[in-house]
Amino acid sequence: MRLLKYPIELSEGESLTAMASIDDKLIILTNKQRVIVWVQKQLVDATFDKISIKDLHISTVFDLENFTVENDDTCFIMCQSDNLFIGSERKLFKVSHWNDTSLRKQDLIYSCLAPSIITDVKLDPAKSILFVLSSNSNKISLFNSHTLKCLDTITLNDGTKPMTCITDPSSQVLTVFCSNRSMLLYQYNEVGSYKLLHELKQTVQMKPLHYNISMPPQANMIPVINSIKNKSATAATTTVLLNRNDNYKVASTIVSPASNSCKVLRYSPVLYEKTNAKKGTKTRYNLLATSGSSAGSILVWNSKRMKPLFNAIQISESPINDMLWSDHGLTLFAISDDNILFTFAFLPTDLGEIVPKDQTLAMQKENKQIPPLPVKRLSVVDKPNETFKSETGDMVTIKQESSVGLGITSSQLDKLEGTPVEIPPKRKLNIPASVKHTQSTSMEFNQPSYSVPKDLKRKPKIQPLLGVGQTVAPLVKKQKKELEPIDFLDTGLLLPNVSFSRIRLATPKIRLSFSFSPPENSNLEFCVKNGGGNEQLPTKLILKSKLSDKNNQLFEDFIPKFVTMCTAGNFFWACCTEDGMIYVYNDSGKRLLPPLVMGVSISFLEATGDYLLCVTSLGEMFCWNVREEKLSFPTSSVFPVLNPSLRYSDDILTRAENITMCALTNNGVPLVTLSNGDGFMFDKNMETWLLISDSWWAYGSQYWDMNNTSKLNGKTKTSDNVNQSKNKYWNSDNVQELLGNIKNDDSNIINYIERRTNDELNRKNRIKNLQQFARAILMKEGFENMEEIVTLAHLENRLLVSFRLLEVKEFSDLVVVYCVRLGEMGYVERLDDVLQWIYNDGDFEKIFLANLSRKKVMKDILMACANIRHVQRVTTSYANILGIIKDVV
Repeated sequence: MRLLKYPIELSEGESLTAMASIDDKLIILTNKQRVIVWVQKQLVDATFDKISIKDLHISTVFDLENFTVENDDTCFIMCQSDNLFIGSERKLFKVSHWNDTSLRKQDLIYSCLAPSIITDVKLDPAKSILFVLSSNSNKISLFNSHTLKCLDTITLNDGTKPMTCITDPSSQVLTVFCSNRSMLLYQYNEVGSYKLLHELKQTVQMKPLHYNISMPPQANMIPVINSIKNKSATAATTTVLLNRNDNYKVASTIVSPASNSCKVLRYSPVLYEKTNAKKGTKTRYNLLATSGSSAGSILVWNSKRMKPLFNAIQISESPINDMLWSDHGLTLFAISDDNILFTFAFLPTDLGEIVPKDQTLAMQKENKQIPPLPVKRLSVVDKPNETFKSETGDMVTIKQESSVGLGITSSQLDKLEGTPVEIPPKRKLNIPASVKHTQSTSMEFNQPSYSVPKDLKRKPKIQPLLGVGQTVAPLVKKQKKELEPIDFLDTGLLLPNVSFSRIRLATPKIRLSFSFSPPENSNLEFCVKNGGGNEQLPTKLILKSKLSDKNNQLFEDFIPKFVTMCTAGNFFWACCTEDGMIYVYNDSGKRLLPPLVMGVSISFLEATGDYLLCVTSLGEMFCWNVREEKLSFPTSSVFPVLNPSLRYSDDILTRAENITMCALTNNGVPLVTLSNGDGFMFDKNMETWLLISDSWWAYGSQYWDMNNTSKLNGKTKTSDNVNQSKNKYWNSDNVQELLGNIKNDDSNIINYIERRTNDELNRKNRIKNLQQFARAILMKEGFENMEEIVTLAHLENRLLVSFRLLEVKEFSDLVVVYCVRLGEMGYVERLDDVLQWIYNDGDFEKIFLANLSRKKVMKDILMACANIRHVQRVTTSYANILGIIKDVV
C-alpha cells in the first residue's frame, strides 16, 4: 500500500467538503461554489511514483451559481452519467453536462427556508431516485433524477427529524437515521411508491450530526455507527452491523480505538476473497473504511476479522470530511478539513482477489425477498399537498383529480368490469388555468350505503316459468351489489332525502392530517390536523406562509368536528366537516360567513376566483359567489348527467357512471366528467346541464384528436400529421393554422375535457375499435354522409360551448373553421344563418359577440371563404355591407 498526501491550494476560507466519482473521474466540492475534477489514474500513478507529482494537474474546474455555504454547513455531491447533484443545507442543484463547458446547465431542484434545512441527499442511480431529507418539515422528498419531478413525499411523525439516510445497492430499501435515535426502513420503487418495513428504536446516537455511510455491495448488512446497543463500557465508540436477513439482529461489532465518535463509514463497492492453499477453501469478505468526527485518523477493516487491516492514526491535523473508494476497489480517497487530498493506493495482493460483479449481484438476489409494491395508478397520488419549496415554481405539481361515482369508486369500477387495467405512473396534467380543481386524489372514500328500510316496498324477483319444450329455467341476472334491508328505530322520524335518495355519492374518509397549497399561490399552506371530533380534542386549522422566516402562522382556528376537505379562492379559504358544515375564512382568519349547514356529508368542495362549489353526497350542487354572499344560480343536482336509466334495474337502487372530476371555472361554471368519457358544464342562464364532450364524436368527427391524452400533455406530432393528410383536400393553409392553434392551446377548457374523454376510452380499450367501426358503418347504405354530419355536429357544439365559456380565442378561430367547412361542403343556407347571427340585423358595431367585435369576426369569415365559389353569392352581399370589396378595389 502507498499513500499520497496532496495539499490543494484554495482561497482563504475555502475547504474541501464532499466527493463523488464517475468512471475514472474524482469530483471534489468546496464550500466556495467550486467543483474540482481529477483523473483517478493520475493520482494512483503519482502514488506509485510512475509519474512525478509535479505533473499532476486538475482535469476540470468550474464555479457554481447562487451556491452559498456557511463554514459549518454540510455539502452533498452525487454523480449520475453526465449529471451532477450538488447541494448544501439550503439548496439542491442539478448540473447537466458538467464536463462540457458549452452545454453545462444548472437547475434548482429544491430549496429550504429557515429554520428548515436539508440534512442529507442520496441518489439511487439504478432507479433514478433522488432522496432529499429536510428537518422541521420532517419529510423525505423523492425526485426522479432525470425529469426532476417530485414523485412523492414521506412525512415523518411530529418531532422526528430525518438526519441521515443510506441507499441500498440492490435498490430496494432506504434506511433513515432520525433525531430521536430511531431507524426507519422504507421499501420504494422507481415510480415513488413507498412502504414502512421496519422501525428500530433507540439504535444510534444523533447529536444531531450528519453521517456519511454506505452499505456493502451484497446489500446484506446495515451499518449503525455510534450505536447505543452493544455499547462497551470503555470510551471507545461502537459500530454494529445489522443482518437484514435475520430480522436486523446484530451480526458483528466494530470497536474503534479512537475516543471520538465515528462520522464516515464507507464500504468498498466490490467483494474480496482469499484462498487458503492448505485447506483449498475461499473466504469472502468486505473492506470498509471509517473515520472519526474530530481525530484525523482512517481505519480500514476486514469484515471477517473485525480488526483494522491498517490504522492511519493522526494522518491529518483536522477531521476527515469524506472518503470514497474507487470502482475497482483498489484505491481509497479521502479529503480533510485542511484541504489535503489523500490517496491510499493498494496492490491486488494487498487486499485479495476481486469477486466478479455478476457473483455479487447473485448474492444480492439471495437476500430476503420483499414483495413488490403495487403499481401506482394515474388517479392516485399519495401526498400531492406535501410539495417542496421551490424558488422557480417549476417543480410544483398540479394535483390530479379524484374519482367519485354513484355507489362505487374508480378503482372498484375496474374490478366490476372484470378488465385488469395497468395505469402508468402519475404525470403532470395540463389543467387549464381557468379551471380550478383542488381535490386530492390521496383521499380514500367511503362507499355509499346500500341499506334501505325493511318496510320499503320493493318489487319481488319472480323466477320465470318454464316454457314449452324448456327443461331449465333461464337464469336471473345476479346483481353486483345486493340491497341490505335493515330495521330503523323509527323510520317516520328519518328525513326522506336521507333515508332514501335517488343519488348516493361516495364521501372522503377522515385523514389524521393533511395540507393544501393553491396552485396559483404555493407560498401559502392550509394545514388541517384532525382531533377527536369533539370539544375535548378539537380539530386544528392553521394557515401558514412559507415566505416568513420566523412566525409563519397567519391564523389558527379550532373546530370540534372532523374536517374532510379544504380549498381556496382568490381571497378566501374554505373547509368542510364530516357532517356537512362549511367554514369560510379570509387570509387573516376572519370568518366571512357563518358556517353553512348542508345537512349531509360533502363529496366535492371546489373554489376558484370569487366562487365556491359544493356537491353533497345526495348529488345536490350549490355554487356561491362568496364576495356577494349569494347563490350564483339556484340549487341543482348532478342526477341528470349520471343518467342511471342506462343501467336500469328491477331493484330500487340502480347504478350509473362514476364522476371522475368536478371542477369550477373562473366565471363560476361547474364542470363534470364521467367514467364513460362524457363531459358537462352547467349553464346558469338556462339552469341545466350542457354536453361538452361526447365519446360519440371521437368515433366520427374529423376534428377529434385521438392522441390528445393527459399522458402526452395534449401535444402530439402524430395527430397533426394525420389531420393534415386527411384535411389537405378541403382546408386552406390559413384554416390549418387556426386548427393547430386550437389543438395546441393547453389552457383551453374544451381541450382538457376532450383529453379526459380520450383517457377514459383508452382505459376501457375502446379506442382501438374506432377504425374498424368507421369502415363498417360508412359502408352501410344510408350512412354515406355520416362522417361529415358528425364532424359538423362536433364543430357546432365546440363553438356553442366556447361561446358560453367565454373562450374568446377559441371562439374566434373556431367560427372561421366552421364557416369554411360549411362553405366547402355546400351548406350555403347554414352559412347564411351564421353570418346573419353575427350581423345581428345590422347592429354589428356596438353590440359585441363573446367580447369580440362582430365586424372583425365577420370580416375574418368572409376573407377565409373568399375562394369558395359556390358561396360567393352569400358572402359578397355581406362584403359589400362591410365595405370589404370597396377597400380591396
